[in-house]
Amino acid sequence: MKSASQLPDPVLTAEKLLARARIDAPPVNLSHITSIWPNLFVVEEELDGTGYLLPIGELGAEILIKKDDSEERKRFTIAHELGHWVLGLTLKRKIGHFAQPKNVRHFELERWCDTFASNILMPSAMIRASVPQTDPVLAVVSIAQAASRFKVSEEAFYIRLWETLKFQVALVTLKNESGERACAFHSFAGKRENLALEKFLCKPAVIAQLEGSPFPILSVSSETGRITCAGRRLDVDRLMLVLKWPESELDSD
Repeated sequence: MKSASQLPDPVLTAEKLLARARIDAPPVNLSHITSIWPNLFVVEEELDGTGYLLPIGELGAEILIKKDDSEERKRFTIAHELGHWVLGLTLKRKIGHFAQPKNVRHFELERWCDTFASNILMPSAMIRASVPQTDPVLAVVSIAQAASRFKVSEEAFYIRLWETLKFQVALVTLKNESGERACAFHSFAGKRENLALEKFLCKPAVIAQLEGSPFPILSVSSETGRITCAGRRLDVDRLMLVLKWPESELDSD
């Protein structure tokens, strides 16, 4: 069995499709992209899964999506199934008929379509334009608003933000454990950065700063010095924190 390296580059494939559709700003208009092919339709149905691609002959297909899913989930499903559609067209040019690659493991094929979907909905150029600052203190407001601007889930955007700009976003919950305040967090970065942030958030002085300000600005100790961390309160006990790590610290996740 051949590896996924036999597939086209998903990032480049997404960039070419966006260029073909003349889309250069968020939110990406998926209807405009699917309209490139007159016989490709998006249909909402009562489904158990999130969706799938259903070829209907004469080089047409339906992208079936789950009717009850959120708008963000539907958009990702459409973009993912577009990946299957593009792969099918690519194979048709090679072997003469529409089909999915048979010589690639299923999980690699699905991962390819996930990567393609992320780069269709959140291409790196659009992310850099939406979050132009390198300082987390300046970038935190843009980051907080970006997911809704791209019409994607916050988790999906924070993952792409780490992939493209190496901004670490952490959603922090302040909680009371046996009369003492503590922090729990979910982060979207590498293992090394998550461990460093975990140690940082264990400090009582840090917890006090997070409790005391709607827009906390703190410092994190690192191997290369002090790193600025900026936050924004989401509600009484929840905050979004943004950190920017030096490139020198990203080599050994």
